[in-house]
Amino acid sequence: MRIDFHTHFYPEKVAAKAIAFVEKLGLKSDSDGTRRGLEESMARSGIDLSVGMPVVTSPENSLSINRFAAANNNGNIRMFGSVHPDEADKLGTLQFLKDSGLYGVKVHPEYQGFDFGEERLFPVWEKCIELNLPVLTHAGADIAYTAPFHSDPERLAAFHRRYPELTFIIAHLGSYQMWDAVERELLGEDVYLDISLAVEELPVERIESMIRRHGADRILLGSDSPWFSQRKPWETVEKMSLSSEEKAAILSGNAERLLALSRA
Repeated sequence: MRIDFHTHFYPEKVAAKAIAFVEKLGLKSDSDGTRRGLEESMARSGIDLSVGMPVVTSPENSLSINRFAAANNNGNIRMFGSVHPDEADKLGTLQFLKDSGLYGVKVHPEYQGFDFGEERLFPVWEKCIELNLPVLTHAGADIAYTAPFHSDPERLAAFHRRYPELTFIIAHLGSYQMWDAVERELLGEDVYLDISLAVEELPVERIESMIRRHGADRILLGSDSPWFSQRKPWETVEKMSLSSEEKAAILSGNAERLLALSRA
C-alpha cells in the first residue's frame, strides 16, 4: 500500500484559478487541481490513498474550506482541515475539525502570515494537543514569497521543544531548500517529516542519509500534488537501500499509524 500524505485539491470553481496562479510562478501542474484530477493522478501513479491538505487563507473562508474538507473526507481520500491565526474563534474551529472527523490541521506560515513563536497562538497548539489533532506545516522557502521566511528549521525546532506532546509533521523533509539547517536542527527530533519537494531537488543518496539519521519510523511519503507527480516520491524510496520494513513504514505504515492516532 502507498499513502501520499501531502496533496491538495480545490472546489471545481476555484481549481483553475489556483492552477493558473501557481503556473505563473513557474510550476506546471500534474493534474487539474480537482478531486477528480487527484484520483486520476492516484490511479496512474500507483497511490492507494491520499491525504488532502487545505489551507485557510483568510478568516472569512475558514468555514467554507473546512466544510469542503469534511465533505471530501471519504473513499480513497482522507482530509485535514485548517485554521487561520486571525480567526475570532480559533478554538471553535479546531473543535469543528475534530467533530467533523477530519484528521488534523494544515497550516502555512507564509500564506497565513504567522510565526510559531507567537504567544497569541499558544492556545491553538494546546487545543490541538487536547483534541489529539496532528499539525502539518509548510516549512522553508516558498516560491510565492521572498526571504526571510517564517518556518526555518531553527524556529520549528524551538517550537517542537515548547510543545513536545504535539504530533508535529514538517513538510518538505524539514524545510524546503534549507536542508543543511534541517540536518543541524531537526534530524533525530521526535517530529515527522514528509519527503515532498525534497525528491525534486536532492539526490537519492542525501535523502536516504537524512532518513537514516532521522529514523524511517518518522518519515512520510508526500508529493505536494497537483504541483508534482505522485509517482516520483515512492519511486525514490524504492531506489534506496533501506530495509523492506523501513520502506513499508515510509510508504504507508507511518501514515496509517498517524491517521489512527487522530481518531483516538
